[in-house]
Amino acid sequence: MANESPAEDIIKRRTVFYRSFGIYAEAGGFYDYGPIGLRMKRNIESEWRAMFPEAMGLVEIETSTILPEIVLKASGHLATFTDPVATCGSCHTSYRLDKLLEEFYSARGDDEGLAEIRRMKLNDMLAKVESNGIKCSRCGGRIGNPENFNLMFKTQIGQKGTDAAYLRPETAQGIFMGFKDIYRSHGLRLPCGICQVGKVFRNEISPRQGLVRVREITQMETELFIDKDAGFSGFGGIGSAELEAERIRFVKRGTGAEGEFSIKELLAEGAIPNEYLAVLLYKEKRLIERLGIGMEKYRFRQLDKEELPHYSAGNIDLEIKTSYGYIEVAGNADRGDYDLSSHAKLSNTDLGVISNEKKVLPHVAEASIGVDRLLFSVIDGAVKDDGRGWKVLSLSKSMAPYMCSVFPLQKDDGLISKAEEIHRELGKRRISSYYSESGSIGKRYAKSDEIGIPNAITVDFDTLKDGTVTIRDRDTYKQVRKKISEVFEAVV
Repeated sequence: MANESPAEDIIKRRTVFYRSFGIYAEAGGFYDYGPIGLRMKRNIESEWRAMFPEAMGLVEIETSTILPEIVLKASGHLATFTDPVATCGSCHTSYRLDKLLEEFYSARGDDEGLAEIRRMKLNDMLAKVESNGIKCSRCGGRIGNPENFNLMFKTQIGQKGTDAAYLRPETAQGIFMGFKDIYRSHGLRLPCGICQVGKVFRNEISPRQGLVRVREITQMETELFIDKDAGFSGFGGIGSAELEAERIRFVKRGTGAEGEFSIKELLAEGAIPNEYLAVLLYKEKRLIERLGIGMEKYRFRQLDKEELPHYSAGNIDLEIKTSYGYIEVAGNADRGDYDLSSHAKLSNTDLGVISNEKKVLPHVAEASIGVDRLLFSVIDGAVKDDGRGWKVLSLSKSMAPYMCSVFPLQKDDGLISKAEEIHRELGKRRISSYYSESGSIGKRYAKSDEIGIPNAITVDFDTLKDGTVTIRDRDTYKQVRKKISEVFEAVV
């Protein structure tokens, strides 16, 4: 991959994730997860479930990945879900104009130029590409023929393929269409929330940077349904005073400068549209902290009006600083009643509910978190050099693919038997462990450190005599002896 980050070496060698159908060198932008990456991905989803649906009392559903065309006509995606694209006149390579300009201005440290891109229309972007002499990276040809390219993957339903459909570009629409049934069947009342985790698909023009720009994405999406005329007295276990006192790193629209502000003052200024969206920002901050992302590496950024999606009355992105610069890992939107009113109108279905003895068409506050980008951000920020030329992933325990490694000191039948016994007992106690007897103990320690396992348990000849093992800490390399009976608490 071009412009590889320091984490890419570990990602490749340990097959954390890797290109799908890569042996054929076909279409890029699709990735498979190896055993380590899949465990880390599931850790993120588990932490999100604990932080959002479980802690906040929300319901989780799973909806179809294929949407009939009429659904996306109602949602506005059919007309507006586009990226600015241009093509080389010589070799016909396609480029996203905004990304071309971002790379150009980033290389020069031009923050004003970067901020200007967000406000540009299609032809303005092409004009900047031409005036800055940006050419095709493959053949040096002129880039032209701009268009707004719809990012959805089209398919057909039925034997004859006469009914047009699309792979969903977001999980939200399934939630909106099922809202009223879920509301009734589960006895919900406003405010309430519905969420889901699932795949979405976007036909990215020029995927690159590993999981940062891909065509198949896992989203963790939360939709809060609100009676906009009712007051806010807290939600999801978070009271008004606690929420307003929280301080977050924030970039206000039009300023470009980061600062730390209380949620109370951001609400008062209108930088955060409403308290329910503020609750989602509060929870996202807690989530990334739990995943081990340093608080100095995140920021919330209020989108310029020109950047807003078609459904949004106000958007705030969560961005994480990586070796590729700041990348968006979550989009938070005040969707108003756009979606429910559009679906109600086109389907001729009443989607209103009774709240406080009156009919209400709820407004929506949304948090849409990209699992893949979040996973990359965690790995990218966790890479450390141990001073001996080895890379270590200093992952939080919540993100570690295994809680511990189990190693026999050497290939000896007695040591192997005892190590396997400990490995099996850990599994019975639902403590994930990685077992290996291949290679020198030093190399096994190095591999364990490299994939972020917090502790390594070593079975040696003293183990067979007195029932103790060595527990080695990944980050400090400190080793302590403990009885086998004490191991199970020591590594969790």
